[in-house]
Amino acid sequence: MSLLHGVQSDTYSVDMDTDPHFPTKVARSVAAAIEAAGESTKSVADATGIARVTLIRRLTGTTPFTVAELALIARYLDTTPDKFMTEAAA
Repeated sequence: MSLLHGVQSDTYSVDMDTDPHFPTKVARSVAAAIEAAGESTKSVADATGIARVTLIRRLTGTTPFTVAELALIARYLDTTPDKFMTEAAA
């Protein structure tokens, strides 16, 4: 299965190009999903191989998530990267 399985870029491509706050909105969506799953940043970092400090930077909006990171987190949380992006575009 591709890392990008479930990503539908046409759904949010305009927001990515025009909304300077889109990366922060994606970070909020990811943080909400982690919390809703009852997970911690440590458990997500350990399960995905993303360094905890990197994950925290992404979740606080210091630096945007990469598509690969979103895919790893989505897989761990049993969702799709598209969910994070479409929630951010809403």
